[in-house]
Amino acid sequence: MTTPPSEPHRWSRALRLAGGLERPVVWVGEGVSWLFLPLIAIILFDAVSRRYLRKLSFVIENDLHFYFNSPALQDAEWHLHTILFLGALGYAYTRNAHVRLDIFRPRFSDRGRLWVEFLGGLSLLVPFIAIFTYFSWIFFWSAWVHDEGYGESNGIGDRWFIKFFMVLGPGLLFLSGLSTLTRLFVRLFGPPELTKATRTGSFSDESYSAFN
Repeated sequence: MTTPPSEPHRWSRALRLAGGLERPVVWVGEGVSWLFLPLIAIILFDAVSRRYLRKLSFVIENDLHFYFNSPALQDAEWHLHTILFLGALGYAYTRNAHVRLDIFRPRFSDRGRLWVEFLGGLSLLVPFIAIFTYFSWIFFWSAWVHDEGYGESNGIGDRWFIKFFMVLGPGLLFLSGLSTLTRLFVRLFGPPELTKATRTGSFSDESYSAFN
């Protein structure tokens, strides 16, 4: 007969599960962060070309205006911004970097703040994101099936591509929520020696800020 795992071992397995759920969220979040560089470059080029380059006589005489006022270029700005925002959504939650406007939470004890986070995530965050992801999938699938494109011939087509991130982003936030809820559960009900390993100190700290 095998010996059942000890209580601390079971809690440690729960934390490993939380780490596994969080891993793809971190990979995507860190990966899309590099898109800030091309986004900045495109915005700078678009701003300078609109303000100065398209007015040059050489551009006007050679009919190069399109290259300095391209809808595809402006689409690229919005696409990159969307991918950055949605790709980093779940990552930000794992780092407790979302803005909080709760006027009651600071008045609670450390454990009270953990309960607010746990119950809020369980009853609001996870169900809402699950429903949102489901309907986003329908939205994306419709664009895929109908091969939705751009209204004009000179924009970025294949609208299904950008709409896919409306599924991916909330989906990653869903995984992030499950991971955080697991960590909070261990913090609330598990052994004290695993408190630091849960990485939930930022959720219980009244003065914590991800931007300090």
